[in-house]
Amino acid sequence: MIAGTLVFALFGPRVVGLITLPLAALLALAPPAPGARWRWSVVLPLAGLGLLLLAPMAPRPLDSVVGAYVVFASAAFVVTAVSLRTGVLVRASVATALGALGTVGFALLLRGDVTWNALHMQALHEASDALRLAEQLQPDAADLVAPLANAFGETFPALLVLQTLAGLALAWQWHTRLAAEPLGPPVAPFRQFRFGDAWVWGLVGVLCVWIAPALASLKPAALNVGIVLSVLYCLRGTAVVVAIASGAGIPVGLLVIGAVVASALAVPLLLIVPGIWTLGVFDTWLEFRRRLAGRPNVT
Repeated sequence: MIAGTLVFALFGPRVVGLITLPLAALLALAPPAPGARWRWSVVLPLAGLGLLLLAPMAPRPLDSVVGAYVVFASAAFVVTAVSLRTGVLVRASVATALGALGTVGFALLLRGDVTWNALHMQALHEASDALRLAEQLQPDAADLVAPLANAFGETFPALLVLQTLAGLALAWQWHTRLAAEPLGPPVAPFRQFRFGDAWVWGLVGVLCVWIAPALASLKPAALNVGIVLSVLYCLRGTAVVVAIASGAGIPVGLLVIGAVVASALAVPLLLIVPGIWTLGVFDTWLEFRRRLAGRPNVT
């Protein structure tokens, strides 16, 4: 969990509040136990506040929008933690939607409109600046800078949603570790990761938008929805693999080594990722882990 938090902090001070803000509110509702937990409960929010202070003093439009979204999504997650008795993914998804609605409403109230083009262009410029730094280290990758920067500009909403889901899940997990009486159970082990069967209709909707000429104007939104769902189904497929490997007695460390090797080899990776995604999608109907759990032991 500590490693996951440190990795998440690499996304920058704009989104680190997705952990620290809801965690501080949750610990106010369910105070931590005495001892070392109190120290963690103080250190984590203060560290997050320190990162937030690194943000620009005169934020650009994208910084303002993301900052407002982080506040709205964090507040919504705390409300769902108290009012909803569902899984963390569902609560984080509801908080993401409410955060987006709150941000749009706030922008309309202050400015009268939502400057989507300005946000897209700033995201594009930020990606270009970051990739140019990488280009200095690897000049052969110069031809990839423009396509990658444009891809980031188009998919920034999806990346923010994925960061939100991860950040809120980490905040909840820290809360369950630190609070004397948590507001709910911790996140289930990764090998049990799953979500509702109805989510597959999101993929169907994305496919319909992509192939129907009359819906071409919805393609940018469909692209972002498709990325979010694809990542979730890849995670579900990976959870199936981990569960099957655990049942077969294969160490998780061996799977990690295999994943690192596959990441270094582009061709196998291009085969593995679609396979994992397909496994995650078909787990909706075939429920591989439930079948594995119900299989009698062979002696």
